[in-house]
Amino acid sequence: MVPQAPVKLSNKMKDVVINTAVIQSDWVGRVIDGTFPLLEWLGSSESGAVFRTELQGSPLQRAAIRLVAATAEDARAKLDDWRVAAALSHPHLMRIFTSGQCKVDADEVVYVVTEFAEEALSQVLPERPLTPAEAREMLVPVLDALSHLHGKNLAYGRLKPSKVMVVEDQMKLAVDSLHRVGSLPRPPAALQIYDAPERGTGAISAAFDV
Repeated sequence: MVPQAPVKLSNKMKDVVINTAVIQSDWVGRVIDGTFPLLEWLGSSESGAVFRTELQGSPLQRAAIRLVAATAEDARAKLDDWRVAAALSHPHLMRIFTSGQCKVDADEVVYVVTEFAEEALSQVLPERPLTPAEAREMLVPVLDALSHLHGKNLAYGRLKPSKVMVVEDQMKLAVDSLHRVGSLPRPPAALQIYDAPERGTGAISAAFDV
C-alpha cells in the first residue's frame, strides 16, 4: 500500500494533524492488545493507519492491521460493522480475523486485523491503465463480490481502487469499509471523488456501488 497524506492518529484525530513518519517511527515495534506486533507501516488515510502484523501459529501468518482513533465519531459503529463483515464468506472478499479496542500509550484505538494484500489497484493505476484483459480479470470477481454483499443487505457506499486487492494471486475486495444498506453515511462530509452522487441525498444503498 502506498503511503498517503499525513494524518493524525490520536484522541483528537479530527482536530490535530501529525506527520505519518512520526506514527511510523513511534508505533512500529509496539504490540496491539498484547497480541499483534506492528512490524511495518503500510500507509495512512484520514480514517487511520495500516501496519503489517503477524498471526500467531506455526508457521506465523502475515496479516494487516488497521488502527482508528477510538474517539472518532464512528468508532463504535466501525466495530459493529467489522463484526458483521467478519461473518462473511466469499472467495473474493478479504477475510477479517478479529477486531477490538485497546490503548496504545495514551491513545484509545479500535483495530481490525485482515488478510495481507500483496498489491492494490490504487498502486497500479497511477503507473498505467489496465489492459482490456486485466480490466475483465478485475471486474468479474469484483462484481461477484458486490452481488454477494448486496444480497446480504450490505454496501460499500464509497468503492475505490485502494479497496481492490490481490491476496495470494486472488482478486479480493477489502471488507473493512462496509455499511448496512439503509444506514446514513458516516461521518457527514462533502462528496469525494469516489462517492456516488446518491451519497449526498440520503441513506446508503446498493446503487452507491454501481
